[in-house]
Amino acid sequence: PAVAGPWNGTVTALPSPISTQQASPETARRFLAIWFPLLPADRIIRQMPIDLERAGARDRPLLVVVEKQKGAMRLVALSRQAKRVGLATGISLADARARIPDLWVEEIDHIADAALLDAVADDCDRVTPIVMADAPDGLTLDITGCDHLFGGEAALRLGLSRRLRRAGLHTRTVIAGAPDTARALARFGHVAIVPPGGEAAVVRTLPIAALGLAEKDRVAISRAGLKTIGALADRPGQLFSSRFGEEMTHRL
Repeated sequence: PAVAGPWNGTVTALPSPISTQQASPETARRFLAIWFPLLPADRIIRQMPIDLERAGARDRPLLVVVEKQKGAMRLVALSRQAKRVGLATGISLADARARIPDLWVEEIDHIADAALLDAVADDCDRVTPIVMADAPDGLTLDITGCDHLFGGEAALRLGLSRRLRRAGLHTRTVIAGAPDTARALARFGHVAIVPPGGEAAVVRTLPIAALGLAEKDRVAISRAGLKTIGALADRPGQLFSSRFGEEMTHRL
């Protein structure tokens, strides 16, 4: 059935629970991370009176969301169409307009974006009561013992992803046995579901940026020739904790 979400979208509901069987108390912890890579642009487009996603290619606007940084208006978020023509976050609005004069420009609204994220988090309680915000553009759901109610992890993930997409939100969803693993894979990986115990193997090829370190630390580690989490993990931890502190080793 179609239901109206509290965040002003008519979307398709998840499948009804198919079983009332209780999960085993020995069930391993499982987490579902949701990343909204285009959240600011998606929020603006959702407010338009026409369905821009269904519009013809010529009718789809090249939306860029800007914010003043270091004395210049810079692109901080893009619509999918703007990304497809080669625009990227970080460039100045002046440079973007020099390349493509006919742009739809909106200023970032952090409060409105946060309100949408909170509303989607409230809506996710249909899956689990444990939903954690990963501001500014993500959520983490503790789905331990919940997947059997929806036909398994794959069905749960697919149903939730479809619900969000039909509400006009681009997403990447990943299930893993640790919240930070799921988060890193949603942003930098290609795996959808990590089997229990497989976390250490699947994150080895992820870039150092997946650790979420401060930019200066990420650059310093990269300059040392370490490009992936696996390369970093293979080095003695004390070599890096003395320079970058316990935060880096904790994240690793």
